[in-house]
Amino acid sequence: MIILRNIKIPYDKDESFLREKIEREINKKNFEYKIYKKSVDARRGIFFVYQVLVDLDLKDIDKKIVKKLRNNIAEFQEEKLEIKNKNNIKTAVIVGTGPAGLFAAYVLSKSGVEVTLIERGKPVDERVKDIEILHKIGKLDENSNVQFGEGGAGTFSDGKLTSRSKDKRVSHIFDIFVKNGAPEDILYEQKPHIGTDILRDVIKNMRNEIEKCGAIYKFSEKLIDFKITDGNLDKIITDKGEYQADVYILAIGNSARDTFVMLDKYNLVEQKSFAVGFRIEHKRKNIELSQYGMISEKLPSATYQLNVTDKDEEHSVYTFCMCPGGYVINSSSMEGKLCINGMSYHDRSGENSNSAIVATVDSKIFGEGNLAGMNFQNEIEKRAYELGCGKAPVQRVKDFLENRVTEKLGEVNPTFKPDYTFKNLNDIYPDSINHAIKNALNVMDKRVNGFCDDDAILTGVETRTSSPIRIVRKDYRSERIKNLYPIGEGAGYSGGIISSALDGLKCAIEILEGDKKC
Repeated sequence: MIILRNIKIPYDKDESFLREKIEREINKKNFEYKIYKKSVDARRGIFFVYQVLVDLDLKDIDKKIVKKLRNNIAEFQEEKLEIKNKNNIKTAVIVGTGPAGLFAAYVLSKSGVEVTLIERGKPVDERVKDIEILHKIGKLDENSNVQFGEGGAGTFSDGKLTSRSKDKRVSHIFDIFVKNGAPEDILYEQKPHIGTDILRDVIKNMRNEIEKCGAIYKFSEKLIDFKITDGNLDKIITDKGEYQADVYILAIGNSARDTFVMLDKYNLVEQKSFAVGFRIEHKRKNIELSQYGMISEKLPSATYQLNVTDKDEEHSVYTFCMCPGGYVINSSSMEGKLCINGMSYHDRSGENSNSAIVATVDSKIFGEGNLAGMNFQNEIEKRAYELGCGKAPVQRVKDFLENRVTEKLGEVNPTFKPDYTFKNLNDIYPDSINHAIKNALNVMDKRVNGFCDDDAILTGVETRTSSPIRIVRKDYRSERIKNLYPIGEGAGYSGGIISSALDGLKCAIEILEGDKKC
């Protein structure tokens, strides 16, 4: 099999044109091919750029053609992931069923390990109903919401599957997603996403596969304590029982604040930096026009990823979790506190596009102490809730920049439900954060035309960008408890669906094949 790279075709041509282009490139017909990667190049005109795998050997191609194509043609061999239970692990308890816990469970159970999964929230279908109630009438279930429940926080997001990791095992995560119902185009799209609607079914299908291997799910059950003897975890204690296993995996997510307090009691955590800010909404059509110079159903929904690092500012500012054609949603998990997130369905057909615009914060802002960052998040979310009297505080960008309460909406209508209210978002964060975000808005406007449009909407507050703590580990193993493996976003080692899933997969491999130290 060979790989052909850098095959450009106009965005409005179909795949028959792509085949013709491949035939001309290699001067061959009667072959099978599949798309390996697909991206958009909008620098000079708009083209799709493909890498394709062709069912031919390099020796089948004329040497002059190979020389002409140079770096754009090569032999290709797909790598297989073979995992063996070399350490003879019999049992594992996994706390949390977000991407990290889910993929750790998938690998371990497929390798013959008896897995028990503890999840404080509900199965995804029941969770959906609780979140619909929250978004309809504002009634919060503190253990079944956007943060807690089967699939983790990423279940109610854009389902974005991007990652900076160059680890080749990422491809196996995509394969597992597709085997469990995700669309095949995630295997090759430059910016793949599943969408919250499809992701829910994928998660259920993965649960079914895991249960077929003998695993047991324990929903609506919360970790409350450990029993530790001589540096080993003897059992975990939940609000409904006790569990023993050879190994224990903590995949608790970045919002399990009561669990963070318990872990700090055993001196297992340290503070880490994160970011806070708002959600910004624009008309989707305006982002399309800015990024492509046109609107076409044949083009993927336009995205952006922006960052501003200014030496004169105390904070770096960046956009995060961009949701084309998406919605700003209530992602609170505690009564009397408000935080928000973004969510898109697979078709990304909503009227607005949104993303977080957030500023980095560290101990200079929230002070010293293992849980200082968490306490700062609590304080900001409480302030936002009280400012809006339980409703989401919103403000036009122009009014935020000029430090005044919005009186009337312009072109963009907020998507937050069930209700929002006009408030001055300058009253929530310390002045240095407001100043940094204002400066960044103007800089980002030069990169995405209209980003700082007067009528763009800011909604507060975005605080759960990443975990405010890190559970100290080495080779996936807690430094203090030999058979405890903290993983994923809550442990402070990943951010997003793919990096969390990869952390879970690699942890499972380490447990099965790594040096056995306990």
